[in-house]
Amino acid sequence: MRIPRFYLPAAYSVGARLNLDKTQVHYALNVLRLKHQRPVELFDGHGNQAQAVLQVIDRRHAEVEITAVEKISRESPLYTVLLQGISKGDRMDFTIQKATELGVTAIQPLFTEHCDVKLPTEKQLKRQQQWQDIAISACEQSYRNHLPKILSPMTFADWLASTEKVQGLVLNPTAPLRLKQLSPPSDAPFAILIGPEGGLSDQEVSRACEKGLQPVCLGPRILRTETAGLVILSALQTLWGDF
Repeated sequence: MRIPRFYLPAAYSVGARLNLDKTQVHYALNVLRLKHQRPVELFDGHGNQAQAVLQVIDRRHAEVEITAVEKISRESPLYTVLLQGISKGDRMDFTIQKATELGVTAIQPLFTEHCDVKLPTEKQLKRQQQWQDIAISACEQSYRNHLPKILSPMTFADWLASTEKVQGLVLNPTAPLRLKQLSPPSDAPFAILIGPEGGLSDQEVSRACEKGLQPVCLGPRILRTETAGLVILSALQTLWGDF
């Protein structure tokens, strides 16, 4: 039987009692229908994991008691940063969820030239938190104990201005280079730049290459933006990660 997992950032120690938040209480009681004395698992997002028992649960409150604490990392040896052009609708949510399951280390949402999504400054923080919540849920499901960082959305120009030389890839359907021709990366972060629905402009690809990214093609078929990053992450995990 699968033990329910909850993200609970706190100091873990055997015997400590911790409270679930309101959203977790609702999920535990009304979705999972957990009962008193049910075993659960906690993680703090920094590699710590705890076994616990549900001691109190009602409509407004749920309290767990920790019975064991351990440090468990299920992180890939490959440090990947997904530079994702912000896509429309639920495509960005899907990308963040699946990239988290595939082991991405961080995600940088980008407003690019062909990006159709307009997010006023006051809404960007709310959207960033929504994306972080999606990553948390994906960590609960995939048994990751480290949370990938969902960075604040920024323009591609701002990313260029704030970035020194970096190793990584930029997806370009006309590039002659294929993934199997790449050399293994160093231990530094490995960036993956993916455009939104309209792709990246030629100038954006050129500027990315100036920063050190290599243009790469994923074959003769054009992939959707929500597919491309996941394909590259899967391939890189197979080549140099833990697949």
